[in-house]
Amino acid sequence: MAQAQPAIGIDLGTTTSKVGYVVKGTPIILPNERGNLSTPSVVAFRDHQTAWVGELARNLMLGRDREKIVAYPKRFIGTDKRYKIEGREYSPSEIAVIILRKLKNLAARYLCIAENEIRKAILTVPAHFNDSQRLAMLKASKLAGFDDIKLVSEPVAVAVAHGYLEHPGSERMLVFDLGGGSLDVTLIELHDGSFYIKGTGGSDSAGGIFFDRALAGFLARRFEELCGIDFINDPVLYQNLINIAERTKIDLSFVEETEVLFPYLIPGNKNKKSYLNVRVSRSHFERITSENYQEIRNTVMDVFKRSSIVPGWVSRVLLAGGASRMPGVRKLLSEIFPPGVRIEDPGNAEKSVVLGASVLAGMMYNPDKLSSLELKNVTSQHLGLEDNDGEMIVIIPRGTPYPLEVTKTFTTAMDNESEVIIHIIQSGDTDKGSRYQSLGQITLKGLPPARAGEPNIPVTFVVDEYGVLKVMAMHPKNGKYLELTTKVGQGGKIATKPERRGTGLRVV
Repeated sequence: MAQAQPAIGIDLGTTTSKVGYVVKGTPIILPNERGNLSTPSVVAFRDHQTAWVGELARNLMLGRDREKIVAYPKRFIGTDKRYKIEGREYSPSEIAVIILRKLKNLAARYLCIAENEIRKAILTVPAHFNDSQRLAMLKASKLAGFDDIKLVSEPVAVAVAHGYLEHPGSERMLVFDLGGGSLDVTLIELHDGSFYIKGTGGSDSAGGIFFDRALAGFLARRFEELCGIDFINDPVLYQNLINIAERTKIDLSFVEETEVLFPYLIPGNKNKKSYLNVRVSRSHFERITSENYQEIRNTVMDVFKRSSIVPGWVSRVLLAGGASRMPGVRKLLSEIFPPGVRIEDPGNAEKSVVLGASVLAGMMYNPDKLSSLELKNVTSQHLGLEDNDGEMIVIIPRGTPYPLEVTKTFTTAMDNESEVIIHIIQSGDTDKGSRYQSLGQITLKGLPPARAGEPNIPVTFVVDEYGVLKVMAMHPKNGKYLELTTKVGQGGKIATKPERRGTGLRVV
């Protein structure tokens, strides 16, 4: 019998998504209508009221209605990206809502209950997601019908799946999550049941699909040499090559060499070869994808650099994501870490995020137990304001645990300023010459006449448990607060010498 108000765990992945549930204390992944545990994160619109999600939608990517299909929206969630479908624009968050509803439907079918009875969920997000990305995920889950939702960092879910939830001592871990569309690297310190995220980083160009594309490019060039056919500029043929490259990549994780056979008929050219038959070894594959492996190395080392932590600090490496099964990944990690660092592969790396989320979802039946489990995230970017000279004043340094609230007092830079601009920015670096990203602005108008430095303007930064940033600025004339919940993409990148100067602010 299903428990009252069931809670589910959701891994909204870049390329595939999963939903899980705890049955008699054991987390399981719920199958979709085809019996598969993973559902492709692809949506195919039939009209503006109905859409297909999953394998059927992905298969239609080769059909004539490709313009009605949206694949892998998570890569752009929280940005200005828009998908135009038959005259209407959809944001990545709106596409995510459709996928979340699909996962909710799968859970309801398994539990034999109505969808609206499922209101609780643990939804995992990459640790390096910024505030606008987390806010977009949170809004999408609310629109999908969840009113009791908790966002948990994917690496924390991985650590839970590896059995570290009840770990009695201390551990220093690096969670290496190489999925289909991205790489997430997180440094976690576990101490007395609390998870402290010490550093995060990631790359949106290091996932498994980029290995597929590199191998598909090699195969396309070989086919053009043999048959004179340009596969890269033919979307249907190229997608077939991508599918073959993915299967070849998986095969090479288990064997040292495999054969790629791709039949193709060339009308009117009987004397030309009409198939591609190439043998690919594991070592050859690793040479073809050497730039992809270098991107992985650079991402891992950048996390250490920005966190001021050395590889020797790590005691265990936890693997997650299906692409982490490639032997070249373990070899690369063995080169980065000193002897004695254990690299843990649970054998179900692609399932670890949703299994951990499901365990945490099971704890939602016991709020006291869940609240006693401390999941301490840290900010992945420096957060602050732009001063009158165009420089960044850091309010919350990168790596600060949240939730938290910080207030700093500013003042005017010139006499008799009538207004000042609270320009909220974030950056991964505070060195001069770095670039800042705009998160929005608050304009305080109608300031009373005063000398420079006389008005006091308190500005408060609040980061909630979901990593969402709210900024409040007090007007010096009436004492009222103006608020802004930030959204990345409103102003784009701001250089150290922006065209617009003069926010009117300087720090007291």
